[in-house]
Amino acid sequence: MLSLCMPVVLASVDSSQSVEATTAITLPVDSVTIYPDGLTAVKQMGSLDVTEGTHKFVVNVPEGADARSLLLAVSNATVDGVVYETDPIYTLNISSPGLQSFDLSYLMDNAATWEPRYDLHLGNDSVLVKANAHITNSGKEDLKSVRLKLVAGLTPVVQPYLAKGASRSLPIPPTAAAPAMEAMDLAAAPGSSSGTLETLYIFELEGRKDLLMNKEIGLPLFQEEAPLVRVYTWDAYNQQTGPSDEEIRVNNTLNSPWPTGNALLYRDDEYVSTIQMPYTPAGTNASIVVGPSADLKVERKLSDYNKTENIKVIGPVGGNRTLKETNETWTYSLKIKSNVDRAAALEVTDTVPEEAVIISVSPMPAEKTATSLKWKLQLLPRQETSINYAYQVITTESLDRAY
Repeated sequence: MLSLCMPVVLASVDSSQSVEATTAITLPVDSVTIYPDGLTAVKQMGSLDVTEGTHKFVVNVPEGADARSLLLAVSNATVDGVVYETDPIYTLNISSPGLQSFDLSYLMDNAATWEPRYDLHLGNDSVLVKANAHITNSGKEDLKSVRLKLVAGLTPVVQPYLAKGASRSLPIPPTAAAPAMEAMDLAAAPGSSSGTLETLYIFELEGRKDLLMNKEIGLPLFQEEAPLVRVYTWDAYNQQTGPSDEEIRVNNTLNSPWPTGNALLYRDDEYVSTIQMPYTPAGTNASIVVGPSADLKVERKLSDYNKTENIKVIGPVGGNRTLKETNETWTYSLKIKSNVDRAAALEVTDTVPEEAVIISVSPMPAEKTATSLKWKLQLLPRQETSINYAYQVITTESLDRAY
């Protein structure tokens, strides 16, 4: 219901003119949209029986409301003008008498914040993802029985027009189910833009909630049993004697994203570690490093090094020149031993000099750049294997002296 204060009589500038009654109104908060950086979009709603004609209303708004973002909509009425005092004074032209709906929306900075917090329970082929929204009301009043919307995927700088759009956005139908994961390559196609406002996604919680001033509350956000693939990764250049890292790649089959947030990781209901859940759109995959693993024994060794030098004389253009050509060859062996009684997927990366020329490699890498090699291996239970490669670097040096 609309809360009405006693009519306030305002004197006009010209004391000879008649005074004009202005009605002060306070609208109850209907919904609150909270962005991660503290920006809050508020919508107030109420109704009032008003006669036909021109009326003035002073609308009570919180002290922290951004006056530039105020937007008042009244049924069967047009706004003839607004005076931006401490509280705005609206002159409305009511076209037909009766019960009118009043909707007021505005933005507030640092009025509330929220963040997701996760519990991840690892299984053999899936992970139970439990997400809670932790919300803090930093405003100067309690919010009772409000519809609550939480924005995820926020860009670093939020422009006011985005926030206004978020507070007025209509529900968007859900996406289709996310595609199944491939066995090794989990680069699933990104989900559609369903549920998003430009780069934003809005979670609307069920029911109405109470947000007490200067209190943090936790509310369920979503829960999902998500499929996963376990992969071991080894950076042979920086971890020459290991260990490898255990990584899980989890497919988000929800219609909503997984926002960035801290996650507690559990295996067999025992705490493992605290990790950062990456922002994961619907239908894509989150790569989560569980931590160093003893399941694989790995070692990178220089098995051979050879260096030869040749003196060359080049001429006759500009006179003879004497050069020393140095040819260096490095041969590496990457030893891998599985200590588990199950098949395992391993991704190995190694770094080579930019000027290096690969002269032999076995097995062939799955990916190759100017400075790196990457192998994707499927290991059998207790398998021992190796990766062998050699590269050559040729450098030249002038032996001529300038006199």
